Amino acid sequence: MLGAGALVLLLLGLTVFGDRGLLHLGRLRQEHARLLADNQRIRQQNDALRQEVLNLRGNKRYVEEIARRELGLVREGEIVYHFRK
Repeated sequence: MLGAGALVLLLLGLTVFGDRGLLHLGRLRQEHARLLADNQRIRQQNDALRQEVLNLRGNKRYVEEIARRELGLVREGEIVYHFRK
């Protein structure tokens, strides 16, 4: 009887705490959920970058807007005013 009880406790311990036990399964599920979320975030970033590339290749107004904003470029004949804050 004592041997059967010890065997049941051992099996229960392995089921919960073993390398393939319930705790490990819970950690794997959490990791899986995190990886799915990371994957979704990266897919969204890729879509945004893909759209950026398309705009840079084929949208002259977009390229002009970036050149003006990031490089401070102006068209010929334009006058730029700088105001102190």
